[in-house]
Amino acid sequence: MDINTQQIKTDVLVIGGGTAGTMAGIKAKQANPDAEVLILEKANIRRSGAIAMGMDGVNTAVIPGHSTPEQYVREITLANDGIVNQKAVYQTGKLGYEVIQELESWGVKFQKDAQGNYDLKQVHRVGKYVLPMPEGKGATRKSEIGV
Repeated sequence: MDINTQQIKTDVLVIGGGTAGTMAGIKAKQANPDAEVLILEKANIRRSGAIAMGMDGVNTAVIPGHSTPEQYVREITLANDGIVNQKAVYQTGKLGYEVIQELESWGVKFQKDAQGNYDLKQVHRVGKYVLPMPEGKGATRKSEIGV
């Protein structure tokens, strides 16, 4: 077996092109625009990572007026039989809306209702957190989101 080896010099190397890896690469570039940032992914981006598979990720957020970070922590804790890091879940709930707004400013589309508000879907007992992504593979049908 012949293995091709390629050496690449970079300032920041991110392993994994899922939501966390992609956002880490973006934030590294924003922090230092002159830095060379390389994201390595094991598979075709269309079928790799949680977002590509329609799982909770960047399209799950606490939108002000619809739910609170505390409510989100309760629901995620119940949904996972208490096996969660509640501080991390709280931060996700607290910062998610800001991330959604940033992504929209980059051109990522989230489904809106007739009044122009986010078309949130309810997947837990209380609160609505899932924002369908009409141009992505985010869960949009009840069968995909477990309802």
